[in-house]
Amino acid sequence: MNLRTNIKRTRLTALTLAPLAISALSLAGWASAAPAQGAQGVAVSPSSWRPAQPGPAANFTGSVRVQPLFAAKAPGRTSAGSVTFEPGARSAWHTHPLGQALIVTRGTGWVQSWGDPVQTMRTGDVVQIPAGVKHWHGATATTSVTHVAVQEESGGKNVAWLEKVTDAQYDQEDKGGEAMKKTTGRIAITQPHVERRRLSPAQISEAAPVLEEHTQKRLYGEVWKRPGLSARDRSLITVAALIARNQTGALTYYIGQALENGVKPREVSEEITHLAYYSGWGNAMGAAGAARDVFAERGIGPDQLPSVSVDLLPIDEAAEAKRAETVARQFGDVAPGVVQYTTDLLFRDLWLRPDLAPRDRSLVTVAALVAAGQSAQITFHLDKAMDNGLTKAEASEVFTHLAFYVGWPNVMSALPVAKGVFEKRAN
Repeated sequence: MNLRTNIKRTRLTALTLAPLAISALSLAGWASAAPAQGAQGVAVSPSSWRPAQPGPAANFTGSVRVQPLFAAKAPGRTSAGSVTFEPGARSAWHTHPLGQALIVTRGTGWVQSWGDPVQTMRTGDVVQIPAGVKHWHGATATTSVTHVAVQEESGGKNVAWLEKVTDAQYDQEDKGGEAMKKTTGRIAITQPHVERRRLSPAQISEAAPVLEEHTQKRLYGEVWKRPGLSARDRSLITVAALIARNQTGALTYYIGQALENGVKPREVSEEITHLAYYSGWGNAMGAAGAARDVFAERGIGPDQLPSVSVDLLPIDEAAEAKRAETVARQFGDVAPGVVQYTTDLLFRDLWLRPDLAPRDRSLVTVAALVAAGQSAQITFHLDKAMDNGLTKAEASEVFTHLAFYVGWPNVMSALPVAKGVFEKRAN
C-alpha cells in the first residue's frame, strides 16, 4: 500500500534479496582496516574486516546486530550497513535528512511511519523512506529480518534518533499466532495468519461468499479445533495432502501455519523428501519451492534443515525381512528394480531417517494416499501407522480432517479400508 508519507516498496527479482524494513544506523565513526585498493581507487573490503556489532540500546529495543558495509567517502555522502533484528526487536522512531532505502535480504519484518498503518516487508522488498519522515522498522513478533540500509549524509549526519517505540505501539501490530480479530462483512475471521493467504477473505467473498464463511466458521472455527488430533498433526497431514495433490499455490500458507503449530523446519523438509517417493518427484519439487519461500521469509537457514548424511534409526529386522520377502514373492519377476529400490531406498533408508519420527512418516504417508485416492495402499500404511503409535481415535480424526482438503469421495473410498484395519486390530 502507499502511505500518505509515500514510503514505497518494490520487489526485486534477484533471488538473494529478502523481506523487510529496518532502522537506519549511522556508520560514522566505525573504523575498518584499509581495503585493498587498485590504482584507480577501486577497493575491496572483506567481510572479516567489518564484524557485526550489537545495536546501541539507546536506539534499539531487543536483539539487534549491525554490520557496517561502507562509510561515506568524500565527495560521496552515501553509507550503508546490514542490520539483523531478532523477533520482537525494532528501532526507535527516527528520521533521515535525505531519506533512506532498505533492501530486505532475509526474513520478514515491519515498517511504519508516524500516523500511518504498519507495512509488512518480505524477502526481496525494497523500502524507500522520504527525507524527514518519522518512522521505525524491525522484526515482527515471531520472525527475524535482515536488511541493508542505505542513506546519505547532510551536514555530517545521516539519522536523527527520537523516542523509542513503546511496547503498546509495537504490540498493536503483533498478530503473532493468534486468530485475527477482524470481520469481513458478517464473517468473523478465525483463521490464523489470514493476512498471509494468497487471496484475502474479502477477495474470496467477492466470488464465493458462502465458501469463505464456511472456511472461517466450519473449517477453522470447528474442524481445526476438534479434539482427537493436535494442531501440529493437522498441519502435517494438510501439507501432505496438498503435496499429494500438487496444490503448491496453497502450500506457502499452510507450511507457514505448520511452523506456527510446532512442526520444525527440518520436519517440513523431511516430509517433502518423504513424499517424493509417495506422491512423485514433481510434486515434491513444487513443494520444495514453496518451502524455500517460507524459510527465506522466516530467516530459516541450513543449520535448521536435515543433514544429507545422518545416523539412521534402528530397524526391526524380522518385520523388514517379512515385508521384503512378501513383496519379492509377489512382484520380483514383474519389476525387480521396484522391489530392490523399495527395500534399499525406502525401508532401509528413507523410513529410518531421524528428522521425522516413524509415527509422523506413517501419518503423512496415509494422508498422501487418501489424497491421491490410493485406497489399495492404505491398509499396510495405516496398520504401520498404528504400530508406530497412531491411536484409533487419531486415525479416525485424520479422515474427518482430510475430507475438507481432499474431498468427500476420496475419504469415503478410504473408509472401508480403515474399517477393515480397525476391526482386524481389535480382533
